[in-house]
Amino acid sequence: MPLDDIKQARLEKLNKLKDSGVDPYPAGCSRTHMIADATGDSVLVLAGRVMAVRGHGAITFMDLRDGTAMIQLFFRGQDIDVIDIGDFLEAEGTLFTTKAGEKTLNVTRYAMLTKSLSPLPEKWHGLQDIEERYRKRFLDLLMNPEIREKFVKRAQIIQGIRDYLQKHQFIEVTTPTLQELYGGASARPFKTHLNALDQDMFLRIAPELYLKRLLVGGFERVFEFTTNFRNEGIDREHNPEFSAVEFYAAYHDYEWGMDFIEDMFCSIAPDKFQKPFRRVKYENLMAPHGSLEDAVFKERVRHMLVEPTFVTDYPKEMFPLAKAIFQFYAGGFELVKAFTELNDPIDQRQRFSAQENMRAKGDEEAQRMDEDFIEALEYGMPPAAGFGIGLDRLVALLTDSHSIREVILFPLMKKK
Repeated sequence: MPLDDIKQARLEKLNKLKDSGVDPYPAGCSRTHMIADATGDSVLVLAGRVMAVRGHGAITFMDLRDGTAMIQLFFRGQDIDVIDIGDFLEAEGTLFTTKAGEKTLNVTRYAMLTKSLSPLPEKWHGLQDIEERYRKRFLDLLMNPEIREKFVKRAQIIQGIRDYLQKHQFIEVTTPTLQELYGGASARPFKTHLNALDQDMFLRIAPELYLKRLLVGGFERVFEFTTNFRNEGIDREHNPEFSAVEFYAAYHDYEWGMDFIEDMFCSIAPDKFQKPFRRVKYENLMAPHGSLEDAVFKERVRHMLVEPTFVTDYPKEMFPLAKAIFQFYAGGFELVKAFTELNDPIDQRQRFSAQENMRAKGDEEAQRMDEDFIEALEYGMPPAAGFGIGLDRLVALLTDSHSIREVILFPLMKKK
């Protein structure tokens, strides 16, 4: 049946419900149990989406799914003509087990909770048009349980990191997303305008410079889960809007940081990470390629770092906010940048000046002179280690996903 005819038939059922005095979109629900918890001989009220309908004369079976499980519904001699696959139902009854051993609810009463007007796709599972899956992620989640599980896993990974940091006396904080001056990374920003103050603003490219201000202010261990925005390309590892966590620990350096990251990852994902991680100097990886350019590293070396690997001793000029750095790789993904942080205000001013010179020569990703941040450093920032973890990449690795777009619920897509 053509899609337009299917929608028209559903609209007619919608009007039938309304004409009979039934609200097809009621505000309330009388659910007593989640499907996964449905047990016993008492009367239960379940709720969920109808995923399948099977008729056998006066008997009809339906599959009802909520956020926990699926159960079979049994109807005998009831008027169920208004129900379609995709509708949300409230179903009341008692449980029994069929001859085939399937737990089933003998429905004595049902109520429409949401009348669906579009049919669920029949061939969505295994859909080859990846972009269509991303554009209609609601269907992707609905029709592909394994995709939904990836986002459950994502939430668990993020919570695991939060728990680990809090266990180690880090305090969670919030810093501005909308900033007068962007900084903390080498990237092109997104620019906007604040009408109330009639001034240009930027979306955060990183929270680093604000988190370091908190170290100046007396906090010794801070972390922040952020959404960062960088006006850059889209590929397997990049999305202009991406998730990260940054954290800083006073009185430590990046040598301590390698042990900390190793312990953290082995704690949150023991099935993927086991100690010890490989540690290798940047120059040793680059030696066969005859160049210290970062672009050469990204093109020729990074994808080969499959086993968990710390890369250390990067050229200082590559990172204008740090004394020393390591990066952590696994599965060909760059997962962590970590630093022994620069806390010398005079050195920092000189590095910002060098960045401004690069910007004047056309480098759109060069960092800006931040006088307010330098002023904060002049009051004194303790020696510290700083870390940034790309959460989308980490989740992609831990869920065996090829691209970060698989683990971003709504990745940025080119307009059709």
